[in-house]
Amino acid sequence: MLRAMSLAPVEYNPYAFSVHDDPYQVYARLREEAPAYWNDELEFWALTRFEDVLEGFRDYATLSSTGGVALEQRQYRSSEFRQMIEMDPPEHTAYRKLVNRVFTGRKVAQMEDQVRTIVRGYVDEVAPRGEADLVADISGPFPMDVIAAVLGIPEGDRPGLRANADQILIREDGVPVMPKEALEGMFGLLGYFIDELPRRRQNRQEGLITELMDAEVDGKRLSDEELLGFCVLFVIAGHETTTKMVANAIELLDRHPDQRRQLRDDPTLMPDAVEEVVRFHNSTQYMHRTLTRDVELHGEHLREGQSVLLHIGAANHDHREFGPTAEQFDIDRRPERHLAFGYGAHFCLGAALARMEGKVALEEIHRRLPDYRVDRDRAVRFHSSNVTGWTSLPITFTPS
Repeated sequence: MLRAMSLAPVEYNPYAFSVHDDPYQVYARLREEAPAYWNDELEFWALTRFEDVLEGFRDYATLSSTGGVALEQRQYRSSEFRQMIEMDPPEHTAYRKLVNRVFTGRKVAQMEDQVRTIVRGYVDEVAPRGEADLVADISGPFPMDVIAAVLGIPEGDRPGLRANADQILIREDGVPVMPKEALEGMFGLLGYFIDELPRRRQNRQEGLITELMDAEVDGKRLSDEELLGFCVLFVIAGHETTTKMVANAIELLDRHPDQRRQLRDDPTLMPDAVEEVVRFHNSTQYMHRTLTRDVELHGEHLREGQSVLLHIGAANHDHREFGPTAEQFDIDRRPERHLAFGYGAHFCLGAALARMEGKVALEEIHRRLPDYRVDRDRAVRFHSSNVTGWTSLPITFTPS
């Protein structure tokens, strides 16, 4: 009787809202039953074991970024408008060198006081109210302020850019195409920077955008298309993932009150908490790659030109790497490595900044709103194919 009731073959659709609600059960089955999983309808492979995903990031010659880093980007490729994240070495290396210096550990450490002032302003604003939407009031606006300050974007323009960035990642249930709302967000973001670049050339205001206008790759200035690629990448990557990370952290800590008390009693644990948040429930769940040659893996034949999802979310729960407690949230874990920020040539450029922003945000929220509670009945999940988090996360706390 038990055999007759065995589970049906595992199915995985990264656009299915039911998967977003609890992805880790599906990931566990994929790791054990189909470590090289083929989705015939959407035509992609998914790799879910830690070592396979690690090797996928390492071997960019076989698993190329040039087909886009999200599955649906296969349908919207442009030979002119490309982002650095969609390049491979040596081209990727040349462009990355232009901006590496802005995001070094030392540079990021110098930004911490400025970031703390920004975060504290948002936290202090809601503290007397006794309730807030963590995303709308804190974790959404502050990362945009930070990356906008780096780029030199005026304060008055930031809310509109944030709205556009939020729209770009929205997806519909089960549908592998960008909906109208997402396309409108992309057009809005591109339109802003298309208008902004000529103004920058005239006004020469401080910021990374102006610096990139003077930069050269192989003796040539960046084209407008290349500049647009940098601008869009920094706004989306510098804002969305941190917004989701901080909200994910607060939701997780609310579900683990003992660990939350640890943080409140010993704030030096905040960096460890950030590492465990991004390992356990990373805001980026997968990265898309395109095969440049045929590969044999786990008894499957992966063919040149096919899409492969390097599944960070699944790999970071693999017991082969993290032991028998891999599926548990534990801020005392201190793993030697994880894949939340990728690996190798495409290791996240803004990892040091994201870690610092997460640490500062948790410190300031626990300083001023120490008894927060998440209202899950009113929380609204954010739905995208490879980014996970909350659109709205209502919290209550004692006014102060």
